[in-house]
Amino acid sequence: MTRLGKLLVMFNLGFALMLAAWSFNIYANGIDWKGDDKSVPPKIGEFAKRAAKLKELWDGDVKPAQADWLSARSKLANEETRLAAERIWYDKEISYVLSGPAKGKGISEVAIAAKDTELNIGGAKIVIRKGQVLLDDRGFPRMNNPLQLWSLAEYNAEEEKILAALANEIAQHEKQIDDANKLTDKIIGDKAKGLRGLQERINDEKAKLAGVLAEMELVKPQYINTLVEAQLINKRHAQMIKRIEELKKVKVASK
Repeated sequence: MTRLGKLLVMFNLGFALMLAAWSFNIYANGIDWKGDDKSVPPKIGEFAKRAAKLKELWDGDVKPAQADWLSARSKLANEETRLAAERIWYDKEISYVLSGPAKGKGISEVAIAAKDTELNIGGAKIVIRKGQVLLDDRGFPRMNNPLQLWSLAEYNAEEEKILAALANEIAQHEKQIDDANKLTDKIIGDKAKGLRGLQERINDEKAKLAGVLAEMELVKPQYINTLVEAQLINKRHAQMIKRIEELKKVKVASK
């Protein structure tokens, strides 16, 4: 046998002894998972010990915490359900206030507690303090008799009508002002526009009338003289006619 062969045989023997020692150690010091109920006293296996430890931890810490968590989760689910119902209710009320139709129906007013009031809502007693919002049996705000109000959309529509009517009135008023200004220009005139107003024309006519009256004052003596001369002429004419008649009688004047 060669030297290498001897070394391999010794290595194989040493490795086998090491494996045998490791196997014995595992056998001698192995974990007894199952235990032995027939031995005296009974040997409790590691599985039973750890199961007991898990049960202790479960009963002592995990189970109460899980019970609290499940209770809180149930309360949270109830609160979320109530919140969803409240959102539907509030959305409906807000939509009614914003869009209506509330004309002729009115909008309800939130009831306010006049004194401290104890309510039973869903089996729970709730104390409503004075000045707080009263609640109904479902936990929603209690609404009083409707006020004679409209929705915001209806007020906006009515406001648009009023603004349109107001704009029409303003347009008519501006037209009346423009017409009044034109009539004023016709009355008092406007030099910038080259318009002679009625007032200026009246003043011109008054000036003309004053000139005519002044001229009449100047002509009045001549008119009186003319009347006197006309009377004298008429008188002389009558005397002449009378004289002619006398001469006809004496046959001096011819027919």
